[in-house]
Amino acid sequence: MARWPFQEGRVQALTAPDTSATAATAKVMDLNHVAISVRDLDRSVEFYERGLGMRKTLVKPVGKDTWRLIRLPAPASAQSVFLQGEHRIGQIELVQWDFPPPEPSTPKRAGDPGVFALSFKVSKADIAPLYERLISMGANCYDPPSYSWVENYGEIGVFVCEDPDGNQLEFVSLPTMEEIQANRAALKSTKGEIR
Repeated sequence: MARWPFQEGRVQALTAPDTSATAATAKVMDLNHVAISVRDLDRSVEFYERGLGMRKTLVKPVGKDTWRLIRLPAPASAQSVFLQGEHRIGQIELVQWDFPPPEPSTPKRAGDPGVFALSFKVSKADIAPLYERLISMGANCYDPPSYSWVENYGEIGVFVCEDPDGNQLEFVSLPTMEEIQANRAALKSTKGEIR
């Protein structure tokens, strides 16, 4: 049975690190996941699974030395659930900690430093039915989907709602690459070169 080797509270590498990158060439590859603290894990998982159609990919306890890594009071622990959408690009980690959230504790809003919204891509066919499903589940959706035309791009549909903890979620339908190219070709024929 393989175990993570711990020494003086620090995780040690299982293999020798790849040293081919330098400080000048090192870079991130992709966004792996976004962690969201929640008050009620079961309620939030239901919202993201049933409401948004995401699927669980991992359920795990958070403990050991995690509290040290992210500067929490010792010895904090939590339960977390990872979820992802249909195309498996990035994940959401919902985390319920074993200590109460600080009071007052409100989600970020536009103008606050830090992340204030998560945006999810939705197909044109799904945006209105998704809105209706979230409304039927009691979600606080600000307005029905609205649509606008972005020159050199195409039609965008969007609506915003809150998850069970008040975090703002944006749902956006975007034109396909073929639609974008067709829109640009049509614009080019009336206005000249578009880049």
